[in-house]
Amino acid sequence: MDFEFIKEYASDVGIALIILGTILGILYQLDLLTKWIKGRLLRLKLRNLKLFGLEIINIGKQELIITALINSLQIIISLVFLYFSLVLILGEIPATEETAGQLMDWIFEPLKTLFYGFTGYLPKFFNIIITIIIARYLISSVHYVANGVISGNFRFPGFHPRTARTTSGIIIFIIYTITIILILPSMPGYESLAFKGIATFIGVLITIGGSSVISNYMAGIVLTYMHAFEKGDWIEVDGISGQIVGASAFGIRLDSYKEEVINIPNAKVLNAAIRNHSIKNKDHLILHTEISIGYDVSWKKVSELLIEASKRTLLLDANKEPFVLRKKLDDFYVVYELNAFLNDPMKKPEALSSLNSNILDVFNEANIEIMSPHYRAERDGTATTITKNKED
Repeated sequence: MDFEFIKEYASDVGIALIILGTILGILYQLDLLTKWIKGRLLRLKLRNLKLFGLEIINIGKQELIITALINSLQIIISLVFLYFSLVLILGEIPATEETAGQLMDWIFEPLKTLFYGFTGYLPKFFNIIITIIIARYLISSVHYVANGVISGNFRFPGFHPRTARTTSGIIIFIIYTITIILILPSMPGYESLAFKGIATFIGVLITIGGSSVISNYMAGIVLTYMHAFEKGDWIEVDGISGQIVGASAFGIRLDSYKEEVINIPNAKVLNAAIRNHSIKNKDHLILHTEISIGYDVSWKKVSELLIEASKRTLLLDANKEPFVLRKKLDDFYVVYELNAFLNDPMKKPEALSSLNSNILDVFNEANIEIMSPHYRAERDGTATTITKNKED
């Protein structure tokens, strides 16, 4: 009986030694395979990884990353293989069979819990996947329709093609918002305190720091549907004049007459009066200036002199006839407005200065003073005397 037990025990030990030798051989082959894979990968023609022209990972760092990943994978595989090999060896020896069972329980109990948890989560996971797929198809459809409207393939009554991109952005934002609302309850840990704390923190950040950002963004949407301007237009906002060289969701960028780049937030633009000099005629700008002349000078004469001053101004468009408006009949003088056409809005200050200079010249040549006469009454205590004075 003892001989049989010793024989069986020796047989089990022999099998364990064979298994151990096999394990060592497999680990040795695994090491050789790892070295071969590293050699093949390092002989590949690697290139520096760049993003927007900025070097992110050079060749040397890529080789270090590849080597580290392969070595880490080798260590993980070796440890897993050794663990199960140890369980197998201990299971072959009668005295350590119980220990082998405990080692198996340490592995399979967490795996079993993980498996049951995963299978129980599958319905919610499929719900998330289906919601995301539907949202992606809706977003693709919105992009397709928006591009069709922009290109002119689709037309909707009362819908301007210029607003197609903004409208599609709003619809896509709504789709994203609804998608997040639908999938959040199905996310793991949705009811946990950590998740609620993070959501509260993000909400506080948006409330405190995002009010101005949101107001500018909403103002940009309103300006888009107002059709107040577009890129390339010459506008005046709150006393600031220039050409629009850029428009974003949060502000516009103007190139002024003095070669300055001015950024104006959309909220400020929305709350101010917008004068667009290009929305009707993109090929010219109407330049105007005012003077006041007394009633003793014929309005026809004044108009002729103003037209002559306009024709002397070389920067103005000679092919378009200037015109004069009698804007106001005041108590003491008439207010005249000269309007002329300017092809290059960037030269507006220079053209206006030249035009005013020519007005002074033509009126001086005609011996007409550009002064506004006023009258005042003086009392000496006995009678009223009316004296005519001229003041600026």
